[in-house]
Order: sequence, then structure tokens, then C-alpha cells
Amino acid sequence: GQIWEVTDECDAQIQYLFSAPITLSGSGRLAAGERVCIVNETTDPPPAVVSFLPVRYNALHKSLVPPDIRDTPRYKKYVLSLETRFFHEYFRLIEDVA
Repeated sequence: GQIWEVTDECDAQIQYLFSAPITLSGSGRLAAGERVCIVNETTDPPPAVVSFLPVRYNALHKSLVPPDIRDTPRYKKYVLSLETRFFHEYFRLIEDVA
């Protein structure tokens, strides 16, 4: 539930999720100032990869998910991720929702 903000434009991995047992991936660029919400649970030790969704999920959908993926009947949603070490390099905590 934490909200983080991109401090410097960065690339993130994108997982395209489908209703069938298939997942495809790609990459996309997030602009400085874009905000994201963390989706993985806090663990100890910290995870190697941070998963997150843009706060402006719908507004960024077309720019992050190619048309051929969006038009696939079983396509459902996308999730972004970044290695934890890079996440902390390009993002800063804005809101810690408890």
C-alpha cells in the first residue's frame, strides 16, 4: 500500500497477465514524477524484486501495454516490477499507508 514517486525516468519490467496459464513480459519507461503503489507484502529479508502498479494505471495502460497484447481476449492486466536495488535508486517514498 505504500506510494512511491519516480525521481528519475527509469525502465521497469512489465508482466502481462492473462486468464489462461500464460504470462508474457516486456519493459516500459516511467517518467519522473509518476507515482506507484507497492503490491508485494513486506518480508524479512526484503524481496529481490519489488512489484508495483502505477497510481495512474488506466492512463498509462496504452503506453505500457502493446496493442497486440491488449487485444488478446484473455489479457487481464499488467504489473510492473524492478529489482529492489534499482527501485531504491529511482524512487522515493511519498506515503506509507499502514
